[in-house]
Amino acid sequence: MSDGRVAVGERVRALLASVRSAWRIAGTVLAPVGRRAPEIVVGIGVVLSVLAVLVLVGAARNDAAISADEGTAVAEVLDGGDLGHTFIRFTASDGAVLTPDTGVLYPRGLEPGNYVVVQYDRSKPELVRVADRNWTAGLGPVALGVVGLWVVLGPTTWALARRRRNGRSEDAGVVRPDDDVTPDREPVGAVR
Repeated sequence: MSDGRVAVGERVRALLASVRSAWRIAGTVLAPVGRRAPEIVVGIGVVLSVLAVLVLVGAARNDAAISADEGTAVAEVLDGGDLGHTFIRFTASDGAVLTPDTGVLYPRGLEPGNYVVVQYDRSKPELVRVADRNWTAGLGPVALGVVGLWVVLGPTTWALARRRRNGRSEDAGVVRPDDDVTPDREPVGAVR
């Protein structure tokens, strides 16, 4: 029984030693990332902000395509939609009954069984929006999202930059063995 405990104890110690070693390696590898944390946070914020604006640009392009060759129909809101998609069925001007795979644009407030007027692109009838709704409906949520993002990331970036500055000022007063120069000794390896 005691041999089993000894074996388990040795395995646990070996595991802990390998975890400590991996932790030191990870710290060494990630140290440059930590030094650049404020820049990384700002970069993430810029990328997310640009993506939010691109969502609006895509919606505006879809609306422009619908307006360029617009057809109007009455659509029935179908069951089976989810948070991102509200499915509808409508009859296009050429008599085809369509159920767009991607659902309808700007579906806010639609319930299954409702009938709603929709506008669609006659050349590409899969592109459908609820009548009298357009990309400007997304301005408020996108603006709030971007502002909320920067309300979080701005102070985070400031705190990380301040921590980095404070770390540098504390390091400035520390004498490292490499920096210790004594005039009464010759450097190691000096040639006479």
